[in-house]
Amino acid sequence: MNKILLIAGLLVAGPTFAGEAHVCKSQTVANSAANAELTDDTVFKCGEGIHGTIPALARDGWKIVQQTDQADVKDPSKTYAQLIIQKD
Repeated sequence: MNKILLIAGLLVAGPTFAGEAHVCKSQTVANSAANAELTDDTVFKCGEGIHGTIPALARDGWKIVQQTDQADVKDPSKTYAQLIIQKD
């Protein structure tokens, strides 16, 4: 009986320990070699009011899972950097 209660408790508690992830976007810039550089000063805005540079996000416990460059939908001559961040 105790084993059943323990297993049931773990199944209920599992989702409370689930990780968190967000997509972050930098400001758009003209698509040129001069603007293509991603630096420690690049600021990203993420979901749920999370924002900051890569070093600041790392200090806050976020892991950078992926970084890609994206074309701006409204103006394809501009690009932005996109991050996927995650906390376990």
